[in-house]
Amino acid sequence: MPRFSVTRSSGRVEIAFDDGGVNVLSTEALRELREIVTPLIRPSATFSPLTRGEGSRLDGSREEHAFDPPRPAERGEGPRSGAEGSLAPAALLLFRSSHASIFAAGADMAEMAQFTPLEAADFARLGQETFHAIERVPLITVALIDGDCFGGALDLVFSFDLRLATPRSRFSHPGGKLGIVTGFGGTSRWRKVLGGPAARGLFLGNPVLSAAGAEQVGLVDRVAEDFQEELRHLQSLDPATTAFVKELTIHGERLSRSERLLVAERLRHIYFKR
Repeated sequence: MPRFSVTRSSGRVEIAFDDGGVNVLSTEALRELREIVTPLIRPSATFSPLTRGEGSRLDGSREEHAFDPPRPAERGEGPRSGAEGSLAPAALLLFRSSHASIFAAGADMAEMAQFTPLEAADFARLGQETFHAIERVPLITVALIDGDCFGGALDLVFSFDLRLATPRSRFSHPGGKLGIVTGFGGTSRWRKVLGGPAARGLFLGNPVLSAAGAEQVGLVDRVAEDFQEELRHLQSLDPATTAFVKELTIHGERLSRSERLLVAERLRHIYFKR
């Protein structure tokens, strides 16, 4: 039985998580989520930012295998939908739970107890690949949290651009007191979200934070009962402009200023040139 359902509407792709229980991130759940998210990544997100795409590198040398760009997107087009094989004009990816009281319980501890060392490494790699794929989606990604968000689920929401939570939500990363260090990348991904003292308290002190406490340390961006106004605004944004900015931030993190300008030029060709 599928654990995730996907709905698409104008300006929005929505993924709802429901495994019939407490929403554990098992091997099968992570594989299913990765298969859903990966088609949302445009081909342009995989090009090397060190090439101009015309056979030449940024240093002026020739590249043997030039980047073959996808068909330039018309303004307003979003990433391709793997399910339909057609262009979905979306600017927003929303991830939520179908449960009213729990977002996700984290990694499947029962499954993990049976792992060999090699299987544990594969499981960690699968989680990292899945969350990295979410980071590369050229849409504004939002985790809508309603209920408990513990352990690996916290690593999951760190991979989204925005985290919105209801007042009844709770947050914790109990791995330290269980003798477990997360392998999903949460101990490095937090740097984009939290300050050092807050992260140390979260991973070493293992408190259970209320929604208000999570907002205070920067773990969530806003706490409210309803976010329809914010979500309507986000999905009304121009998909091409959203994708252009998102991809530029993805590639630009590791580039110099001059390289970022060249990447911006290349992305402009992909998203705006007719």
